[in-house]
Order: sequence, then C-alpha cells, then structure tokens
Amino acid sequence: MDCAKGTAVAGLCDDLMVDILSRLPVKDLRRSTCVSKPWRDLIADPLHRKKLPQTLEGFFHGGAGGRHSNGHFTSLSGRGESAPPVDPSFSFLTAKLPWVERMDLLDSCNGLLLFGCTRENEFGYIVCNPATEELVTMPASSGSCPPPSLTPLEDRTVDVCDGDTYAHTYLMFDPIVSSRFHLVQFWQDRSTFEVKTVHSYSSETRAWSDTSNKWEPGEERGGWGALVNGLLHFVAYHYEEEENLIVAVDGEGAICRIICPPVKHVDAIAFIGQSQGHLHCISTNLQSQKFKFHFTQLSVWVLEDYDTQEWILKHNHWNQKLVSYDMDSKELHALCTLGEGYRSITPYVPYFMESPVLATKD
Repeated sequence: MDCAKGTAVAGLCDDLMVDILSRLPVKDLRRSTCVSKPWRDLIADPLHRKKLPQTLEGFFHGGAGGRHSNGHFTSLSGRGESAPPVDPSFSFLTAKLPWVERMDLLDSCNGLLLFGCTRENEFGYIVCNPATEELVTMPASSGSCPPPSLTPLEDRTVDVCDGDTYAHTYLMFDPIVSSRFHLVQFWQDRSTFEVKTVHSYSSETRAWSDTSNKWEPGEERGGWGALVNGLLHFVAYHYEEEENLIVAVDGEGAICRIICPPVKHVDAIAFIGQSQGHLHCISTNLQSQKFKFHFTQLSVWVLEDYDTQEWILKHNHWNQKLVSYDMDSKELHALCTLGEGYRSITPYVPYFMESPVLATKD
C-alpha cells in the first residue's frame, strides 16, 4: 500500500482515501476536487478512476420526432424535471456559441456528449462535457457536407444527408485510458445502405482521416453504440456472413471483433450498451397493429464471457415505464411512463474531471 506523504488527510494512505471517496455520490466527488491539490490529483489519477463512481445520472430522450426532438431529461434520482442535474436545453452551449442555429444531440460516451450543429449552410460538430461546461468544436469530415435535411430518412441513425448518401457518427471516449476522444463516421448509400466511406477524427491531431480501407463490405445499422474493452460496438449487417452482427471497431473504424447477438433480427435489437464493464443488449418482441409496431416485451441480455460470446438473459419485462433500482436500499422507483413514442434515448453518466482536449469554461 502506497502511503504518500503530504496527503490531504494526515495518516491516511492513498488506497484508503480512494476507498472513502469511492463511496461518495458523483456530485460530492466533484466538490472534493476543490478541497486541495493533493485531493484533486488523487481523484484525477487514471489508476484510481476505475474505483471512483461512474453513476448513470439519467437519460436524455425525445418523442416520435426522433433524436431531433431531444430536450427532455429524466433523472434516476426520481426528482423529475423540477430539479434536473443537467440542463436539457444546454444553455451553456448557446451562450458560448451564439452563432449556432441548431444543435442535435447525436451520441454520448462516458460523460461527453456529441452534437451536430449548423451555421448558415455549414455543418459541424460539438463535443462537450455538461458537468464542467467545457467544449470543443470541429468541422464536418468534408467541406461539401450540407446541414442535415428534414426528410423521412431522418431518425436516430442519421446525422447528416448529402444527396445519395447519409452519415452516422459515433463518439469514443474512455477517460481511464486517455483524455483524448475519437469520432467514427460511416457514410452509406441511401438506396442500398452499403457503407461507402469511413472517416475518423482524433482530438489529438484535430483532423479527419479517410479510413475506408479498414472497413469490410457491409451495412452499418446506426442507432446506439457501446464502448467496451476500448472498442466501439454497434449493430451491422455483414455481407459475407449474410446476417446481422455486433461489430467492434477501433478509433479508426477498423473491424477488430465480430460478435453474434442474442437475437438475429436487427429490428428486434432495441439498444446496446455497457454496464459494469460488460456488453449488454436489449431485444424486443414487436407486434404489428394498424400498420404500426408496438413493443410487447423487452429482454435484457448480458455478454458474461467476451471470449466465448456467451449471452445470459437477465430480465424480461415491458410496461412502458422507466424505472430505477437502488442497490443500497433495494427499492424500485418508477420515474416516468415512456409510452410508444420515445425512439431516442441517450444515457448520461457525468464526468467531473476537466479535460485538456476541451476548451476551459469561462
């Protein structure tokens, strides 16, 4: 055990301090960084971050208009929208970027949020941390990209359309490994859905790269991604295998692993994410009624063994309610009723450390 001299609380070893801090709520942990420089350094140490809380705070969600109707936040604390822990209107962004005409929430990853933004006829991106109000802007991957067009194609899988092609962009950020982030973008044919080009952005180089040669022929399905074991996981149709698979790519979009999902039909996969370091998949049973599909059941699966690809069914349920379970009190809380209209749900886990790749707040 490493007992460093000069710690904020005399006589307490670093390991013991981390154990105490790990029991604090995320907001109190953020306040603890202001106690002293040793405490700030202790909390910011990458070796300790794995032990410190990364608690799901809640969900941004939109209605039937897809993710472009985002602007609601449901907190898992059960306080409702009367005192949300984060402003769903993101007023700090509009205050710092008054020239932005429109912002659309595209993705989230370990506390950072990705937005598509428009200014006149220009399209670009914003990566920000709502907890620290830091942000950075970046251009589109191509200077010819127009702003997103409101077409029937526009839903959770699309962030920009360009004639016969459309794009979907993922955010990758793992603060335990690095303070840098990556964007991985897939451009697909609008009629065949085949991936035509792949672009990646690195916050280290602040530049986009064409990494299409690292992608195998197939169709990227869009929707949600999950960062597990340093790789981005999402659903894709693999042409060689002729089936829907979960594909894992690195920060350049290169395929590193292919995983068989617990269900084969892509429309039955409602969400993939990670919890406690494991890949999770939520599948659905759909029922057609008057030309509309409705959920009749949600099934939660966890990939217990990443190497053997063993999926374990954890839960089967659906009553259109968003609920939370308190691990300490063992109490179940109903937060809200989602109904049939919520197609866009973005989980949010606060990250309270300041980042050198994001601009400091005012």
